[in-house]
Amino acid sequence: MLVRKLAKNFIVNAKLETTLKKAKVLKSVIESLVEKSKIETEANKNYLLKHLGDKKLIRQMFKEVGSGFKDRVGGYLRIVRLGIQRADGTETARLEWTRPIVIEEKTPKKTNG
Repeated sequence: MLVRKLAKNFIVNAKLETTLKKAKVLKSVIESLVEKSKIETEANKNYLLKHLGDKKLIRQMFKEVGSGFKDRVGGYLRIVRLGIQRADGTETARLEWTRPIVIEEKTPKKTNG
C-alpha cells in the first residue's frame, strides 16, 4: 500500500521527495507502469488498475505519460540525491521525470449558493 500511495502521489505531482531506498524501489515500479501505459490494451489497463487503483489516473497515464514516452525505451525517471536528514541520518532523494510530464487532476468547482 505504501508503494501504491507513493506511486499515485508521484504521478499526480510529477515529483516526490522521500528516502533514497524508497525512491529506488519506486523508480522500478513506476518505470514498469510507464511501459504498460505506452500501448492501450485491456491487459495493460488491468495491470495499471491493479497497481494504481484509480480509473481516472489510468486514463491520464495512457493519454499523457504513455504518449510522452512513446518513442523512448527506458530511462523515464531520475533520482536526485538531496543529502542526509539531521533528525535520523537517512539519505533523502527527489524522484522526477526526465521529460516534463504534468498530469492535471481536475477538482470540482465550488459554487456559492
